[in-house]
This record gives sequence, C-alpha cells and structure tokens, in this order.
Amino acid sequence: MKAILEKISHDQDRSFALFEFRQRRFQCPFHYHPELELTLIVHSSGQRYVGDHIGRFAAGDLVLMGSDLPHMYINDAKFPGPAHSIVLQFLPDCLGPDFFQRGEMKAIRHLLERSRVGLIFHGRTRDKIAPLLEELTGLDGFKRLASFLGILEILARSRECRTLASPAYSPSLALYQGERINRVCELISRKFRDGITQSEAARTARMSVPSFSRFFRRAANKTFRAFLNEVRIGHASQMLLETDRTVAEVCYDSGFGNLSTFNRQFLKLRKTSPRDYRRKVSRVVPVL
Repeated sequence: MKAILEKISHDQDRSFALFEFRQRRFQCPFHYHPELELTLIVHSSGQRYVGDHIGRFAAGDLVLMGSDLPHMYINDAKFPGPAHSIVLQFLPDCLGPDFFQRGEMKAIRHLLERSRVGLIFHGRTRDKIAPLLEELTGLDGFKRLASFLGILEILARSRECRTLASPAYSPSLALYQGERINRVCELISRKFRDGITQSEAARTARMSVPSFSRFFRRAANKTFRAFLNEVRIGHASQMLLETDRTVAEVCYDSGFGNLSTFNRQFLKLRKTSPRDYRRKVSRVVPVL
C-alpha cells in the first residue's frame, strides 16, 4: 500500500479550502495530496513527519507543505486533548494556470517552489499569520480571496522560516507503503523512551529484519536507528525548552541509556550541546 492519496473535498466555486479541526486527537495517517497545505496548530503537541523530516510540533506551529509532499502528525501518547488546528489547502493553479506566473506574483511563485520540501515559519511572521488564519474562517467573497493572497504575500516576503525535508528530498511514492509506515511511526511514538529495537519494528511491519531495514531506508531516507534518534532528540529539545529538568533527566526521559551518547547525538543533530541549546534558543523563540 502506498502513502495514502487524500481527496480534498471543498466547494468548487472557491479558490481554496479552509478547515478548522477540533478533535480528541489528530487522526492523520501518512498521506499526500496535490494541494499545497498551510497548517496552524492552535492546540496540540506531538511528532511531525514531513518527507524525510522528523520533528516536534506544539501550539503555534505553522508549516507550509508543497504538492504531493507526504506528511503526518501524531499526538504524544499522553496528550490530554483536545487537538485544534486550522488548515488551508489550495492547488498550484487555484487562480488559473498562469496566475502565479505573472510578474506581480514572483515572490509568491518562489514561495510555492520552496514549499516542495516543507517550510516552517516562526517569529513575527507566525505572530502575523495566526490571527489572519483565524479571521479567514469568518470571511467570504472578495475579502476572503484578498486575505488569502495577503497571507501568501507575508509568507513569501518572510525570512523567518526554514526548510523541513532535506534539499535533495524527492519522494518516490511507490516506496511509501503507508500502512506499514503508519504502524511503525505509531510504535515509535508510543515507545521511543523504551529500549525499542529494529526487530520489534520489523515485527510491527510484518517483515523480516533484513527486508524491513532495506524498506525503511528507502522509505524514510535514513536508517531506523537514525530515525529513532531524531524522534528522541526532538522530544529532548522540547523538554529543554519547556521544563526545568536537568540535562541528565532529559537524557533518560528521552530514551537514551547514558549521557555521552545523548550529548553526541544532540550535538550531531542540533550542532550544539543540550545546555547551550537551552540557553540560546530560549532567548530567541517567541511565545504565542
């Protein structure tokens, strides 16, 4: 089974679809669709998968994903709910086949091209876009369309963003066996603090260990161990920012058996030590 192709249902008389989801937990399998997607997390937390990217999401998370970019949001096992998000979806030719090719649309056209690997926005850009998306849910007619273009223009002009999937990422959808990937990701989300092994993941995927190893490397563009370490470091990063727990406590709560391995993996993925990360990032990350 390939990554799930999601069929977006919306009013054909409108240029874009806008949804507001309120539910106990996000029920979002590994999926893709031709529409670009701008997602604002109003209230929720967990793991975010975009192409070959693995990261944490929380309230205020703002991500623009390009056409056919596989993605999935999984809530933490202990997340109490509710999950609340606002999602804007639109086709690249939603305003006509040549609309974004016009000179006035150059910045937005470049934004749509860059979104191929996913873009996450922060800082003042995020602070501007969040209320605009909330306001958009109550607009209609020309004001709705003008607000949509205004949101794209703000994103296009912003430098407060970074890419998510790797620059060379090019999904081969035939390799994304969505049902198996979903089961494995859910297993990791539940048990990343434990001594989870590749053998256990292979059993969950109903594959032999060698076959699973080859499958996972092709599907995720990294080994199972590297994937698991990214999930653990993502959890550790959030704890360093949101709690006063010591680095040692964060290390063990994130599934690492010793501090030396934790520090080595953290430095590899974050390019800084856990202590320096807490000090530097806490000074620059705005709070909604």
